[in-house]
Amino acid sequence: MKKEQIDINASNLNDCLGLDIVAFHWAAPGACGEHGGVIFVTSDGKVYHTNYVYPENGVTSEDLCKIFPPLLDFHPGIFGGGMYPPEWKDQYLGLGNYLVIRSTLWEEFSALAKSELKRLADEEQNVILYNIWIDVIINVLNNQN
Repeated sequence: MKKEQIDINASNLNDCLGLDIVAFHWAAPGACGEHGGVIFVTSDGKVYHTNYVYPENGVTSEDLCKIFPPLLDFHPGIFGGGMYPPEWKDQYLGLGNYLVIRSTLWEEFSALAKSELKRLADEEQNVILYNIWIDVIINVLNNQN
């Protein structure tokens, strides 16, 4: 199920300051998929999207740090790993795509993601975490409430 995404652009950037972000996906400028794409999921299950590579939307990498200051301490490794603030856990999604989740949600997210990937594989669906992480984190958030 595709979640409705709120697009962040120059006109609504200030409205997005102070979001309670619990998970985000960040794609490097040359990543496969949407290079430069960023998706934030907030504690209330809202999904925000922007892109810092394409100037049409008016959002820069500096703007991303205004929306989510921990990005200042986000230094991904080339093939996963890297440096992250201690209250965050990372999962390299491959091909320049990074997923970072608040540590307090990590264990439940990881278990649910593994279970969902196994279920889909048993149904002979060829799905990877890159495709389902938003639904999984929203399910985790729903379980928290």
